[in-house]
Amino acid sequence: MSTDSKTEIGEFFNAWNAYRKVLENNYMFHKEIYQVVGQLLREQPQDKPFKLLDLGCGDASFLSQALQGAAINYYTGYDLSEPALNLAAENIGQLDCRMELVNGDFMAGLSNTREPFDIIFTSFAVHHLTYPEKAEFFQLARAALADDGFLLMIDIMRDPGQNLSDYLDAYCLGVQTNWLQLEPEEMTASCHHIRHYDLPETAETLAALAKAAGFRETRPICGWNRHNALQFYV
Repeated sequence: MSTDSKTEIGEFFNAWNAYRKVLENNYMFHKEIYQVVGQLLREQPQDKPFKLLDLGCGDASFLSQALQGAAINYYTGYDLSEPALNLAAENIGQLDCRMELVNGDFMAGLSNTREPFDIIFTSFAVHHLTYPEKAEFFQLARAALADDGFLLMIDIMRDPGQNLSDYLDAYCLGVQTNWLQLEPEEMTASCHHIRHYDLPETAETLAALAKAAGFRETRPICGWNRHNALQFYV
């Protein structure tokens, strides 16, 4: 991802009020997905507290709720949006764990990780990476995980056999049809962002990249209308 792309993506998410409308109106199925993710996280052994690295954490509002009752003892979050991180500090602060929040690029943070994490989590962030960057992401994630750890990814994904152009047309039509609580300028900015910076892969492609990076298995967790969660096992 170029520096200009990172800057514009950061500026887009700095307009956090618009994205809050997307979250509050559940346009990207956060409620359904995080209900399943929360169950998975709370199923982790209570006698083995885990360290979690959150890449592209945003305000961590949904993840902080999903982590309620889970055996987390250390949280690190990376995001380009400073306003979102300020909110994340409040949300993660409700958990009984140590916390570190970093205003920066999550790929740089991932490459600088020195101690292994038990869980690497990312939500609606990896689709901004190019194909070679996604391959690098899986390699870095594998290196940053403990031997019995896993990567948990929520993201938009193309249907099997669907090309990027058709995906973008379909997704933007869905935005214009369904995201009705956005102001016209917010809807225009959302579609501009999607068409210029969204590069989703199919689930099958992500699984192949993970396998090439050394992940043992990919497990589909849940999905609603191209919004999916996958678990990658070391």
